[in-house]
Amino acid sequence: MNFGIEGKRALVCGASRGIGFSCAEMLAAEGANLVLVARGAERLEQAAEELRSRFDVDVETLAVDLSGTEGRQHVIANCGAVDILIHNGGWPVADRDFREWTHDEWMAAIDAMMMAPIELITGVVDGMIERRFGRIVAITSRFVKEPTLRLSQSVGSRLGLTGFMVGLSKEVAPYNVTVNTTLPGIIETETQVEFGHRLAAAASKTFEEIWHEREQTNSAKRFGTPEEFASLCVYLCSRQAGFITGQNIVCDGGGYPGVL
Repeated sequence: MNFGIEGKRALVCGASRGIGFSCAEMLAAEGANLVLVARGAERLEQAAEELRSRFDVDVETLAVDLSGTEGRQHVIANCGAVDILIHNGGWPVADRDFREWTHDEWMAAIDAMMMAPIELITGVVDGMIERRFGRIVAITSRFVKEPTLRLSQSVGSRLGLTGFMVGLSKEVAPYNVTVNTTLPGIIETETQVEFGHRLAAAASKTFEEIWHEREQTNSAKRFGTPEEFASLCVYLCSRQAGFITGQNIVCDGGGYPGVL
């Protein structure tokens, strides 16, 4: 299937590894030119060089931290005319009791996971409207649909983002601009491996025991691959997905227990 995005310009955040890199890779395979964003300049340039060597597309890099306003403004000022935006960010580590979370920690979570994508979207959406083509995908988490107290800093911030995304989708739909969120379950990334080691240490178990236990939390009984999840994100960026907007789509191997 030809996704109809050859020559489009895609801004991909968190693009140096994992899901972000897989999204960039699949977009490049469809002929989209890329602006890759991540914090680590060296690893980001390595990712860019790999894509340049494999695909006949332009690949630019912006090594910035999107958790602060300055980094977001730098990206908006230097990303050019963007047709596709995939926001892929991290989440805060909040291992303490929620009663111990500080105001500054809450504000940092909101800034990184709600305001960062909102400011980037605000910076590029008018150009999409003018060109009558735009695809915006924000990667959040399945826990947006199944909140837990331990993850409340992440879930609360992302629920705020979700409300903005759905509201925006209704305003920009007449201009062939779609706005969707994708909700991953457990995906086999370096971040999940690091998290698994932390869980193992805290529980006095082996990493292999923790990994196996977590695999049992979905119907597929395994972790998803970055490529599987990226396939969903990139399809939503396609010409064919123009009638899908304002949606929150779970990709978690059947882990979410609900119906809607």
